[in-house]
Amino acid sequence: MKRLGLFWVLAMLQACAVENVDSEVSETASSDAYATCAACHLANGVGIPGGFPPIRNRAAAIAGLEDGKAYLITVVSFGLMGQIEAGNMPYFGVMPGNKGPMSVADIAAALNYTVFELVDDKSTVASIDPFTADEVSAVQSNTSVGSPNTAAMIRRELVARHGDKWPE
Repeated sequence: MKRLGLFWVLAMLQACAVENVDSEVSETASSDAYATCAACHLANGVGIPGGFPPIRNRAAAIAGLEDGKAYLITVVSFGLMGQIEAGNMPYFGVMPGNKGPMSVADIAAALNYTVFELVDDKSTVASIDPFTADEVSAVQSNTSVGSPNTAAMIRRELVARHGDKWPE
């Protein structure tokens, strides 16, 4: 039990050490908004193997796919549940949605930080438009059932549609 407590303390300390935003990134990207995400996915986006999946490079790859940005907005807004695979590792759990605790502007800023900062090769995101508060609001409004299961269903559809383009 002490080990588990120490694990969470260390994870939370790591989450507080959010990196600075690169000056070349859109001013809408915010490490402050990303701090909510960093609590589980860590400041550098590498996650915790078996516990919280990595989003570094993966979010950018997903954002570049058709309907990928809407999927990412749905995940951050309404959460995600069930079994997924990321980085060739299975994960099973529930990520809570952040529609209430975070404003649409905060969700856009967190996603911009995730996609444009937590990527190793910046050239891979050159053709992706930044997330906007209006875009987040539109996806939230057009989602008939805002739940973690909604994002899981969208994910299954996107994985099937994009096949080998879906990040491992």
